[in-house]
Amino acid sequence: MMPLRNLLYLLQLEEYDLKRFNDWLKNNPDRIVFEKKKHIDWTLKARILWALANIFNVFTFGNGPMAIKIVLRFLLPFYILVKKILVSIARIKISQMNNLTIIGITGSYGKTTTKDAISHVLIHKYRTLKTEGNYNTPMGIAKTILRNLLKNHEIFVCEMAAYQTGDIKTISKLIKPKIGIITAIGPVHLERFGSEENILKTKLELIESLPESGVCFLPKELEPKIKNFNIKSKIEFFSSKEELLVKVGKIFEMPEDEILGYLKTAPPTPHRQQIIKTSAGITIIDDAYNSNPAGFNSALELLKNTPAQIRILVTPGMIELGKKQFELNKEAARSATQVADYVIIVGE
Repeated sequence: MMPLRNLLYLLQLEEYDLKRFNDWLKNNPDRIVFEKKKHIDWTLKARILWALANIFNVFTFGNGPMAIKIVLRFLLPFYILVKKILVSIARIKISQMNNLTIIGITGSYGKTTTKDAISHVLIHKYRTLKTEGNYNTPMGIAKTILRNLLKNHEIFVCEMAAYQTGDIKTISKLIKPKIGIITAIGPVHLERFGSEENILKTKLELIESLPESGVCFLPKELEPKIKNFNIKSKIEFFSSKEELLVKVGKIFEMPEDEILGYLKTAPPTPHRQQIIKTSAGITIIDDAYNSNPAGFNSALELLKNTPAQIRILVTPGMIELGKKQFELNKEAARSATQVADYVIIVGE
């Protein structure tokens, strides 16, 4: 049976979703999840859960999954209450900052790198705050607002995550963005959403929440797909990340050459096509954070264009693609054989 600490780690990976936690255990009865991708985030919630689970683990005769489930169900009403209180306080705090411009960023992929790039550019001229790490849910964003948002901040760049329809709408009510950016739409978390139509509908909740004085930025390929949505704000389309950052910079009266100059000095976002050169002459392209069809092909293109005698791809493939998972991984595998000399598949 999986050790209690590893069970807690799995629960965090599944965003404390008890159904997904149960499904994983049911489908993988003999496997153990190790802290490879990251480590347990010892938040107050995790510490309380850990302490109580150890106690209940005695009463369940070492049945760790049962102990975790009992504690989680016991604590759920308290978590919901605390979440409502913190989100409400954060909403009041941010609503009182009349001179704050809020930029909301969502999308199937590219959210974090876009957030980091925009923040890096704007911070040279404005007092800018951005959400850090995976603080992109209502609770995480509320914590950022309560802990880090100061009265002298002029811009708040907020990454917004979604796992089901209504999630982006909830975050939008909290922060009330004036500028909205959708980075891309693709079959990411398709297993949760059910269809790409639901993904598009959920991401566009950000754009529908903008005021008439607001501005939304959308990928050019979405232009024919948004006709039936209630969009009140001005719409700008972009074809590349660079074009998006020039367009956003213009709103804040920053010249194009200045923006491009700052982009050259932007630090890489960890685990997102991060290039690491070793003393042994090996170039590592670290794109290990997550993967999706577009991101996979982009990483392969970078691998292809990186000067090398031998190119090696190490990958577990792509997950959470629902019914398309086998088909899309098969396409990715075929593409990989055209680029890499060796392909190492890890996991099952």
